[in-house]
Amino acid sequence: MRLGALLYTLGYGGAMLALCMLVPLIVSIAGDHWAHARNFTMGLTLTTFVSGAMIISGLPTRRLPARNIELLAVMLLFWIVLPILASIPLTGAVQVRSFIAGYFEAVSGLTTSGGGIIIYPQLEDSPILVWRALLGWLGGLWTLVFAVAVLAPFAIGGLSLVGSPLLQHDEGAALSSRLGRPMRVIFPYYLALTILGVIGMAAGGDGLVSSFCMALSGISGTGTSVVSGSMYDAFSLLSQLSLATLCMLSALSLPAIIAMAQMHLVKLFRETEFKVLLAIIISFAVVSKLTQGGESYVALVFQAISLATTAGFNFLPADDLSRWPVLWVMLPVFIGGMGLSMAGGIKINRAILVARELASELRRLTYPSSVSVTRMRGRAVDMADFSATWAYIAIFILMTSAAIIVLGALGLEMEAVWAITFGGLTNSLAIVPHLGLETSFAAMGGATQLFIILLMIAGRIELLVLLVIFSARFRRLLS
Repeated sequence: MRLGALLYTLGYGGAMLALCMLVPLIVSIAGDHWAHARNFTMGLTLTTFVSGAMIISGLPTRRLPARNIELLAVMLLFWIVLPILASIPLTGAVQVRSFIAGYFEAVSGLTTSGGGIIIYPQLEDSPILVWRALLGWLGGLWTLVFAVAVLAPFAIGGLSLVGSPLLQHDEGAALSSRLGRPMRVIFPYYLALTILGVIGMAAGGDGLVSSFCMALSGISGTGTSVVSGSMYDAFSLLSQLSLATLCMLSALSLPAIIAMAQMHLVKLFRETEFKVLLAIIISFAVVSKLTQGGESYVALVFQAISLATTAGFNFLPADDLSRWPVLWVMLPVFIGGMGLSMAGGIKINRAILVARELASELRRLTYPSSVSVTRMRGRAVDMADFSATWAYIAIFILMTSAAIIVLGALGLEMEAVWAITFGGLTNSLAIVPHLGLETSFAAMGGATQLFIILLMIAGRIELLVLLVIFSARFRRLLS
């Protein structure tokens, strides 16, 4: 593994962070928030210097063919190293009182988990709110790029089942090129949807800063808000509709987003994953109405969208969501969105594959001599895909069990343990503060916060570090 190639690519990630810092810096100056302006200037300067140093140090190896281990390493380093730089401006936040707290907030944003230290956004100035939204937005973009450039080619957890020309790549390309090509394809669509989201939120009567922050949080599925309460109480119906639509977009696979942008809506509605996602949302809303009550059908549908897409916004009136059972709330979060999307969870394509394989096994029990072939996207699924999917689910269950034990040992109540474990591994921690639990991330000790950080990173990289140990396909690629 060549350190220079990693530093060169990591430097470009830092350069993107530095470029994004210009936005809250301008907001700070325009709003006479001079303390924040100093913090963002310091963060911008340091991030630019560090990123430039990494790029320069990696110049000699920038054109060497990328190795598989380098692709995996740079993905992990993006989520571990770059939040350190992103946390620098957060030291000016009223509710961020330590480096670990700032790092927690930055990791929460970049992994699109949304469960930050800042509990009451109303107490923070607009530059901090804008920076939180930008971190989530940038994290969503990186998630799509790494899904296409790393997870899918390596068939991590069966993601190779999502076929698309985007997955084609040159084996001899440099590390920066392997990531740069999908970035150039994805960014125009991502930016266009973001702009439309800002317009939609603004049309609902919200201010420019509020619309900007909520649109960026919605399109990335981060779930951070400019208010601590319910979307039902804080925003107009049109704004809620715009936000729910953005959440849906965040849970669509990248090929589905491109098909929709190109007006190939028939292709989108033929997608089995998309139909299953709609079925989950409708079923959850109906059952919730029958079992949990609630007067607003629209709010229930919006809440189902928020959970099924792992965004984590609270669309129910007042504190209605806090009366729901935690495990019921986390059920759609556990499944998550479509493969190659910004959503967390085990992903719908894996759930479909497992269901079809179980049905196939049941048919074999009835007709032992029959030949049953499981198909997805018009092709037969091979054993490598099954192995990768089952390995992912096994590791997910193992990680869930271990996290429950550790968080319980750290002194959290069992109800909070379940919510935080599932929220961390599915990148949906934004929903946790709305569950009425007697705990908050800000009040937790440093050790607990660090462990939750590990959960958020593990969920964002699809439990990659553990999966590669058991992946025969990866060992072949590595050789």
